[in-house]
Amino acid sequence: MRSWCREISARHNIEIEFTSEASSPPPLELGRSLLRILQEALHNGIKHSGARRFEVQLREHSSEVHLLISDSGRGFSLEEALQGTGLGLTSMRERARLMDGTITIDSKPMGGTTIHVRVPLDPKHDSQRAAGSSNSEQPESTDC
Repeated sequence: MRSWCREISARHNIEIEFTSEASSPPPLELGRSLLRILQEALHNGIKHSGARRFEVQLREHSSEVHLLISDSGRGFSLEEALQGTGLGLTSMRERARLMDGTITIDSKPMGGTTIHVRVPLDPKHDSQRAAGSSNSEQPESTDC
């Protein structure tokens, strides 16, 4: 995610501040789905928001992974966007649902947009991470 943010930032001459507070990368399939949501959210933001700066945060909290993407651009009416013909929001919602997660979109015309994806971590992955960390020395809105 971090390298993709750097690449898209350079390609479109925008600023993307990426921060991660996760103790380790998410499981591969979960990480792939979160990356696809991030890609769609940033492509939509670049295309429609008019913003030149975006913030992306990856966090781990209470056995969940949280991905937040925000900008201070034009914003939009979520109801109107969901009734439109575009598939971006629909595909993000479906990806979150397939991971047993939720996506919350907070956007208002001329008020910017924040997308918050919350996905449970795989309990199997939690036990692998705990085992790995003991053996390793390296360290509101609308629900869609």
